[in-house]
Amino acid sequence: MIVLSRPLPNIKTLFGIQVKSSKVYDNLFYFRQGRDALLSGLIALGLQKGDNIIVPAYICKSAIQPLQAYGFDLVFVDIGKDLELPVDAIKKMFVKDKSIKALLIVHYFGLMQNIDKVVNICQEYGVKVVEDASHSFMSQLLRDKDSVKGDIEILSIRKSLPIVDGGVLKINNDEYNPIKTCNSQCVSIVGDIRYLVLRLFEKLVTVLGINIYSQLINNIKIKLRGKINTEAHDFNVEACQPSGQLKKYLGKKKYLQSAQCKISNNFNQLSQALVSLGFSLFVESIEDDIIPQACIIYDSEGGLSDYLRLQGIGVWQWPSEEMPEEVMQNASRYPNAILFDKKLVLLPIHQSIGSKQINYIIQVLSGWQR
Repeated sequence: MIVLSRPLPNIKTLFGIQVKSSKVYDNLFYFRQGRDALLSGLIALGLQKGDNIIVPAYICKSAIQPLQAYGFDLVFVDIGKDLELPVDAIKKMFVKDKSIKALLIVHYFGLMQNIDKVVNICQEYGVKVVEDASHSFMSQLLRDKDSVKGDIEILSIRKSLPIVDGGVLKINNDEYNPIKTCNSQCVSIVGDIRYLVLRLFEKLVTVLGINIYSQLINNIKIKLRGKINTEAHDFNVEACQPSGQLKKYLGKKKYLQSAQCKISNNFNQLSQALVSLGFSLFVESIEDDIIPQACIIYDSEGGLSDYLRLQGIGVWQWPSEEMPEEVMQNASRYPNAILFDKKLVLLPIHQSIGSKQINYIIQVLSGWQR
């Protein structure tokens, strides 16, 4: 059996009756990717080239490369073992460096953080707050307005839904610069169709029992990426129109609610079984308003990710090869970020997974020799 790392397109949703998007999604700015939304949002908040931005060391470099390329100076800070930013360290940085203009808070893996203390300090020193919920679209749907503290929020819906685009910027600060918006779609119709065909082909391959997560297939993917001319994508601060597929998903409230329910059930079923098997989970239980992106195992010995992928289970580690070089080269300064990168194994629990796949994951993990 093959357990895919990401959800499959929902044909019923995509080709059902068109429904207008809910008002929940009005007054948002759409981009192809979350990194574009992040850069555009910072510019809208009035930040200029040369300004310093505090960024957690536990982050993927693709998210911050556009910021560096634009001319912002990034100041890394290690996160705590609870994935939260250290309040005392942040305050010291504000006192020492008056050029810090913004702080990025990441809500990792759907686990929404309590950021009140950090936000209060930022407000005291006039520092803008960016809530990066790129991993947490499903949890974001359940948030009430009072829980949102950032001047801007960033989403990357493609990490939760089977789409190509999905970068979203929401501005909660009344004083910001206008954002340019074009009428063209973030992804062309051809790009939309191509994505759908590739995902359906992926499904066909797995039905045939081909392990797309094996080392052999992975090596082939690397070679093909070097030969195929893919659509180039540079950062863009101009907002665009969401793809047809994204609008379909956002317009189907029942699909989104069903997805949330399936993910929660998958997490609960898997986490309970793994705890009974003796595995150390990063989070063993979740609250009703949290929809996790994965079931996270703490792999103290190493090797678990390779073992699971060999068995056809699409686990991943984050940010893996996407860890910023500045962090990798200073392991003693950012020990927690390095630790999480190496030791956290993320098991898929998305909405395309059913009990059959969950039971297979449990069966495979029960054979893991620790």
